[in-house]
This record gives sequence, C-alpha cells and structure tokens, in this order.
Amino acid sequence: MGSLLLFEAGAAGRLHGKVLESATMGDVSSEIGKLRSVMVHRPGIEIARITPDNKDALLFDDLLWLERAQEEHDRFTSLMTDRGVEVVYFENLLRDVLDMEETRGEIIDDIITPARCGVGVSERLRSSLREADCDQVVDVLLGGLLEGELASWGVDPLFADLVADRFHYVLRPLPNLLFMRDNAAWVGGGLILNVLATPARERESLYMREIYRHHPRFNEQEFPVWYGSGPDDHYPASIEGGDVLVLAEDTLMVGLGERTAPAAVELLAHRLLRRSPIRKIIVVHLRRARAVMHLDTVFTMVDRTVFNVFPGLLDKVDVHIITGDEDRLNVSRSSGLEAALRETLGLDEVTFVSTGGDAIGQLREQWDDGNNTLAIEPGVVIAYERNQETNRRLREAGIEVLELDASELCRGRGGSRCMTQPICRDRL
Repeated sequence: MGSLLLFEAGAAGRLHGKVLESATMGDVSSEIGKLRSVMVHRPGIEIARITPDNKDALLFDDLLWLERAQEEHDRFTSLMTDRGVEVVYFENLLRDVLDMEETRGEIIDDIITPARCGVGVSERLRSSLREADCDQVVDVLLGGLLEGELASWGVDPLFADLVADRFHYVLRPLPNLLFMRDNAAWVGGGLILNVLATPARERESLYMREIYRHHPRFNEQEFPVWYGSGPDDHYPASIEGGDVLVLAEDTLMVGLGERTAPAAVELLAHRLLRRSPIRKIIVVHLRRARAVMHLDTVFTMVDRTVFNVFPGLLDKVDVHIITGDEDRLNVSRSSGLEAALRETLGLDEVTFVSTGGDAIGQLREQWDDGNNTLAIEPGVVIAYERNQETNRRLREAGIEVLELDASELCRGRGGSRCMTQPICRDRL
C-alpha cells in the first residue's frame, strides 16, 4: 500500500544515498543508544530577520538575540562533541550540494517559482542565483529576500511592491531550521522525509530531500524512504519529527496533534509494518495547543525504563497501539501511556520523571522545554539549565544531566531534542 522508494544511485525517478563509515551510517533504532552522528543548524541570518510584525507568521513567540543564540548553540554542540558525537552542520551540507551546478539549478528552480515570487522576479532571480557566489545563494535560501534587495539581484524595483508579502518579503526566511528534528527523521536504517504542517516551513523539506539525494555523504548506498516520496505523501498528510520517537528497534511512538495528521500515521504504519523491523506503533493523541506542539514537548525517553514526562500526559490522553502489516492494520486501545509502554517494550516497571515543581512550576518548566531532553547515551541527557526542578528529579532517578545555559535558544520554544536530527546511534 503506497510506494516505498529507495535512495538509490543512478535509478531514474529515485533518490540517492552514500555508504557512510560504520560509526555514521544512517541508523536510529532507539532514542537512547549512544549518539554517534547528529545534524544541527547553527542560528544564522534567518534568526536576525524575525521582527515583532512577522514573528507569529514565522511561528516564533519572541525575538532572539542572534549572537548570544550562536554562542549558546556552540556550547550545546560542545556538550556533544566532548562526549564523542560527530556534529554535522546542515548549512555545510547544503553548501556542498549547491556547489554542484546541476543540483543548484534544480534547487533554485524548485524554490524561486512564479507561485512564490511572481513571473518576472523568478525568471531574473533564477538566472542571477545560478551565477552567484555560493554563500550568497545560501543566504537567500535560508534568510529569504526582501523587496528592497531585489535591485541588487538585477530585478526591476517596480516589481517589488507587486510581489512582496505584507512583511516586505519576496521569499520568507526559515528561522525554524534551528529545530532540525522536524524536517527529517531516521527510523532504523530508513528515512522519513517529513511533510511539514505549516507554509512557514515547507521549504525545509525540499532542502533536506536534496541533501539526502545528492550529498557525497549519502549518495552511494540504498536506504528506504519510509515517507515523503510517495504520491500521497503531501499536505494535509503532514508529519513532523518532534512527534516521532523510536523507542526500540521494533517499537515506534507517534504523537497526533497540531503538526502530525492521522492520514500520515496510517500511511507510514502500512510501510513500516510491512518493510521495516517496526512491529508496534504507539499513537498518543495530544491536545492542540502551542505548548504541546509536538509529542517531545511533553515526553522523552532518557534511559531503558525511564521517561521524562509532563504529568498531564499520564491520565488525560487517548493511547492506541497499531500492529499488523502493509495490507491490514490492527488497532487496539490502551488503558494509558504506562500500559502501552509496558506492553510494547516488555517492561516489568516504568519510571516516569515528572516535570518539576508545583502545578505552576510544572507549567513553567514544560513551557521552557523541561521535558524536551536529548539522550546522548543511556541515562545521559542534555537539558536546559533553567529547568532546575525537573533536572533535579532526573538526577534522583539516576540520570546524568548535562546542563545548557541558554536564555536565547529557549525563546524559540524548542529544547535539545528539537535542535538535533540524529543520523546514527549505537544499537542497544
């Protein structure tokens, strides 16, 4: 049911992938296996282009101080590299791909379209971007293009007022690239090219597709594309990586809420249950609210039997378990999150570390991503320093917490898990 493409070198109409060294081969079969390789995006020009007028349209609640956010992000990546994690930067991968003449042309033609920029502007911009310095092209693709900048690209300024949006952008910036978790996700040895739920982020998926298709790091070995390449894999069947947790080699958890649609989960389930090691999919129904935009804002796995959770998730959500195969899905209702975890993971006991503080403190620390922790190995997580009570409770449960002082990154409403796209973890 549905198509399952391979990233395969040289196959017409298919995508590409590469043999990585064993330590960095695309393979994520758990949330907690030792992290070997991860993709991140260091905040850049796109963050500096958030304003009080456009922040809501760009899905931000506040304005970030770019230079401080960059310093904090550098400290974040240092916490990982100090533990032996290979950190790969999205912008470097994109730059490498844009250095390939044919691929640059494909990306430019897909992004600078008459539908986005108007006929006259798109024709001129396509020509100019093909000849421009690579750094300039990256700035446009990530930072967007203001109407006042058209003249420098050889576009008649008379077109500016005609094609610019209400924020004076001809092409909007992509500040949400900071949250690399959402636009693609490895499940086992295969890839989900996520379909993002909002127009503000749609171009991210195209960039990730081209990186995984063309970059020398990925373009010589076949690996399955579980979602994102089939004829039905498009909006409104959206799915984002913050809603996808690989709990074990045979168990996936998916959140249904603001950003992930039931149709996408059904399509994905058919393919995973037929073609992958995944045998069980836990589906958690989330309330539609900004504070709970993804499952990982209220739930993360931190050790083999330990989970960091917002207490409201334990008794106020519907939970289903999907089993079966490509031809037929079997759906059963679970009595709750704990019961679902015990059943699917075969656990005798489950430890939930609740968001810290009293009722008000729990809301504050959950809003500040107290539940959004990144495990870099079993029982070792990176968390924001500001969530002191949650961090204390994690330590009491035997978890080593590497704290990140990040007053600016926190303003983006995403924690350490949100900011990372794991490429490879050790199998447990």
